[in-house]
Amino acid sequence: MPFSPSYSLDAESATLMEPTDLALETSLRRSATYEHELKDLEERLLEGLSNCRALEGIIHDSFNTIKRKYRRVGQDMLHVPQIDRELAESLRVLAELETRLPAIRTQAAQVRFVYDSGRQKAEALAQDLRWLNRGWHERWYEVIFTAKGPVSWRWRATLRTLFAFAFMVAAWMTWVTLLGVTRAHRQRLVWGERLPS
Repeated sequence: MPFSPSYSLDAESATLMEPTDLALETSLRRSATYEHELKDLEERLLEGLSNCRALEGIIHDSFNTIKRKYRRVGQDMLHVPQIDRELAESLRVLAELETRLPAIRTQAAQVRFVYDSGRQKAEALAQDLRWLNRGWHERWYEVIFTAKGPVSWRWRATLRTLFAFAFMVAAWMTWVTLLGVTRAHRQRLVWGERLPS
């Protein structure tokens, strides 16, 4: 499934886009055009091969019919040898085309494979660019709290461990502060300008 961005390109937004977004949009449009052209070429090749085989079958049938009628009549016709030569030439050309068309089909399949791998690389690069264009806090949030971020499991585990450690230290400091405040309140310590020294 080809990559389709969630925004449209118009004259006003084109001036506001970054060069990477503009290059991405252009390459995506080009890849969609190439994919369409490859599909059309494959359809034409398949149609040509089926037409070629059908023509070969028709020519074989016609050739066999002419041979049977020629034997039945038993007389020499002047134009039959010429038809035989033309049919033999046509069969030779069809056989040659039949041997060349599978090679062309494999070449088209190889081109399609290269195109698909290029499209997948372009989509991966676009995803990496979107990831890198996000703010660090958004990336950290996604890495720590979700499993969507494109980072290794080691980096994710490290960040989660650091976050848990920082959270525990902050919670402990808050707890110690609250204990000190409640103790000062219970002992009726003076606050403000008359602090005990």
